[in-house]
Amino acid sequence: MKTDRPEFSPGAESAAKKLTQAPISERATRVLLVDDHPTFREGLKSLIEHEGSLIVCAEADSERGAIKALEGKALDMMIVDLNLGNDSGLKLIQRVRLAYPQLRILVVSMYDESMYGERAINAGADGYICKQDEPEKLTTAIERVSKGERYTSRGLADRLAEQKASGCGAAVADPVEILTARELQVFGLIGNGYSTKEIAAKLHVSPKTIDAHRDHIKSKIGISDNSRLVHRAVEWGLSQ
Repeated sequence: MKTDRPEFSPGAESAAKKLTQAPISERATRVLLVDDHPTFREGLKSLIEHEGSLIVCAEADSERGAIKALEGKALDMMIVDLNLGNDSGLKLIQRVRLAYPQLRILVVSMYDESMYGERAINAGADGYICKQDEPEKLTTAIERVSKGERYTSRGLADRLAEQKASGCGAAVADPVEILTARELQVFGLIGNGYSTKEIAAKLHVSPKTIDAHRDHIKSKIGISDNSRLVHRAVEWGLSQ
């Protein structure tokens, strides 16, 4: 998947002051950091350790490492990225939520919440925030989720409320079950960021043929516009 990972710099004085001034609890919230980017983990750990009520007790860069850490320590909170190299953060969240229902889970991801926010919350996360957001928002998200509250943007909260009111879940038909082999191949390439022309070149067909495949895919999975198709393809690729 074509992505660039942002560096994390916690050097915002206002955020540091906010954390430093927070009251120290009798028993610190024990945190597991799960991210395959060491620089980000180090920056996030530094930010958290300004907060007297939280302490980073374990770190992991994969699903396997996260599960091992949870089995070996009594932890209260997991802060996790969705992109864990060859692993899926969404699958990790689902697995952890079943095994550790009391664990608080915050997603800190480079992906915009419009693409993954609902899916992460429905998988079992308690909060979602983008790595690109201001340090002040990140500290607020960490604090709220550590206290057992939910943290989302207003837009995501509204979408979740509408979803609940309508009785519609996040589950959709599995593309593997409803798409042909060629359509699934095209769908996967869309999710990896390839354009119509690039997909046509890779598959040695015309762009018109790929456009036809895109229309068939949208019809089968119940999507009306191309931007939503891309979002769904990226989601599916990540879940795999």
